[in-house]
Amino acid sequence: MSYRECTKCVLDTTAKEITFDEKGVCSFCHQAQKALKEKGGVIPDMKSKGKYDVIIGLSGGIDSSYALIKLVELGLRPLCFSVDNGWNDPKADENIMKLVEGLKVPFFRYTIDLDRFKELQGAFLRAGVKNIEIPSDHIIVSTAYEMASKYGIKWIVSGGNVATESIMPFSWGYNARDLVHIKDIYKKMTGKRLKGLPTMSLLKFNYYRWIKKIKVINLLDYYNYNRKEAIFELTDKFGYKDYGAKHEESVWTSWFQNFYLFEKWNIDKRKAHLSSLINSGQMTRQEAVQELQKCPVYPEMGIEEKVMAYPKHEYTDYRTDEKLYNFICKFVKWLS
Repeated sequence: MSYRECTKCVLDTTAKEITFDEKGVCSFCHQAQKALKEKGGVIPDMKSKGKYDVIIGLSGGIDSSYALIKLVELGLRPLCFSVDNGWNDPKADENIMKLVEGLKVPFFRYTIDLDRFKELQGAFLRAGVKNIEIPSDHIIVSTAYEMASKYGIKWIVSGGNVATESIMPFSWGYNARDLVHIKDIYKKMTGKRLKGLPTMSLLKFNYYRWIKKIKVINLLDYYNYNRKEAIFELTDKFGYKDYGAKHEESVWTSWFQNFYLFEKWNIDKRKAHLSSLINSGQMTRQEAVQELQKCPVYPEMGIEEKVMAYPKHEYTDYRTDEKLYNFICKFVKWLS
């Protein structure tokens, strides 16, 4: 397909799976509008007889921080946690502590083997795949399920939401839940077996989901969530410090989005983030176009030239478990 942009949002043919209707509106916009219409409804009863009702991971970013406020307003008892992977912006840690102290909620900082973790990140860099955020994302999700199971909590609250995240091309990344994929990259790049980090196989995930009955809820989808209004409330009540761009509370994520994807793969993740805001009415297309004219700024790590020299690989170059994942989900659901 020759280069083409959506007439409604700012997504384009850098997303390989994109299609357009007769008016030039892309398939992602149609999917986003459908998802936006389906959100809302009655918040499920998450109260329990245990010590905690829900568990929520805090990154110091806007979405998870605002979700915590809503949990407290609902009268729920959250157990909050964050995973220390060595990449948090100092402002992120400040934001987290201001929230948990201001709201008087319990907080647990989950520490991992940082040397092993950075070795895993290095393996993903050398593998040359697009989504080098997989190690972080996988460990955070694994930790959430592990802690929920340990404390008998049935609900994991996510800051994910369709208002700001309705659009993200699958071709720009890969499923972070695939442990076979993670282990294969680590083994091929280091010659060793992956040990010493919190991980979750597909079988274990389905055990948590269908046997332990642990559910994930995107709480913000039950509200008319507006990012600017959330920032204002967080700043006014807790002295929250905004990062500007989405997910940049992590130094690594900022570098990944603004250098690695942008320079090495010609993927501008801002297009998906801004297109989501356009579809939820929180930004105009003209404002998004003006934002995209600014060159992304990234924290220099001194490895940029080396990383650019690594060959690029698609995910099919490494073992994946997508078909097995779909089969296990259906099978375990049938058993339960």
